[in-house]
Amino acid sequence: MTYELTENETKAALTLVGCCLENMGGDRPSDLKYDPFTWVAPEDLIAAGWSRHEAAGTWNALLQKTVVQKYDSDFVLADWAWRYLDTVWDEKGGAA
Repeated sequence: MTYELTENETKAALTLVGCCLENMGGDRPSDLKYDPFTWVAPEDLIAAGWSRHEAAGTWNALLQKTVVQKYDSDFVLADWAWRYLDTVWDEKGGAA
């Protein structure tokens, strides 16, 4: 199955997965299967090189497409998103 993500949204989603993997010591998105803490934040995109303005727009697009979901007062990476990104991980070069 493919999802309608732009190139920028895919790069951002891969970046967010990379942040999750770094925090939990994983190597690829499927390692997140048993990680209940896939917390992400817009600041992760800024740290990866997006400007504040670019990060805000990209973040909102990821929210609209449910790649990122609100959980209490935080945000998490959706399960479907990291599962999909695992299928394109090697093709897209892993974390952007």
